[in-house]
Amino acid sequence: MKAMVKAFQDDIGLLNELKKQASKGVPKECLHVFAHDDERIDCIVGDATFQPVDIADLAADRYNEEDSELRTVFSGFGFGSEECDGLEAKLANGKLLLVIGQPN
Repeated sequence: MKAMVKAFQDDIGLLNELKKQASKGVPKECLHVFAHDDERIDCIVGDATFQPVDIADLAADRYNEEDSELRTVFSGFGFGSEECDGLEAKLANGKLLLVIGQPN
C-alpha cells in the first residue's frame, strides 16, 4: 500500500496532525516529516543540538533533502516520478509534508 501525503502551510497545522495521528493509534514509525523552509527548518526537523520535543516524539523521521536525495526517499514510499515532482514542487513552494507510510 502506497503512503499517504498531507501538506501544511505551517508547523502548527503539522503538529496538530501529528498529534491527531498519534491519538488514532498510528505508530511513530509510520510518520515522516518533510520541509524546505530554511527559516523554520531547525524547528521542524531539528539540528545537531536542538530536537523539537513534540515533533521528535511524534514522527520517526524528519527530512530536509533536496533533488535526487529527496526523490530516493519519496520513491521508497512508493511514489512515481510525476508524484515525486509534485511533492518536490509543494516543498519548493513552502509547504510542509507529512508522509504516512506503513511500519517497517
